[in-house]
Amino acid sequence: MPLKIECDWCGKEIYRDPCRIKKHNFCSRTCMAAYSSKGKNPNGYAGFKDFTNIGKHMSEMNRKLNPTRMTPETRKKLRDSRLGSGEGRSYIKQYGKHEHRIVAEQILGRKLKPGEIVHHIDGNKRNNSRENIRVFASQSEHAKLHAKENRFWKGGGAE
Repeated sequence: MPLKIECDWCGKEIYRDPCRIKKHNFCSRTCMAAYSSKGKNPNGYAGFKDFTNIGKHMSEMNRKLNPTRMTPETRKKLRDSRLGSGEGRSYIKQYGKHEHRIVAEQILGRKLKPGEIVHHIDGNKRNNSRENIRVFASQSEHAKLHAKENRFWKGGGAE
């Protein structure tokens, strides 16, 4: 027999079977979305489970339970076995990090900041020589360069 309960967001009365009553109950998906929204419900949102470090926890647990799984030697063997097996249409990676970003960090002498864009001067994304790498502070600066180049190559003249 359904029980009368309240929607946790709007307070509307709803009926649910006892087996379907949960910690939070809603009359609609709209109410559930509003309740789960950081913008509409900052206090309630703060009470949700924090999943930010779940990956770190799983990595640490895997290292403890299976210490020989991904040793540096194993990673090198996997990397070497896959090198050159692609079609050459993507960026080269060094142990999961794009090589052009590593080169840019070496040029700058620091880690790249969030939002910084690495540009290949000659347009060849596989040419990661120091002379071919340029760093832009933002995507908008990078887009302006490409717009300027397009005007030049399409006959509009560069400014």
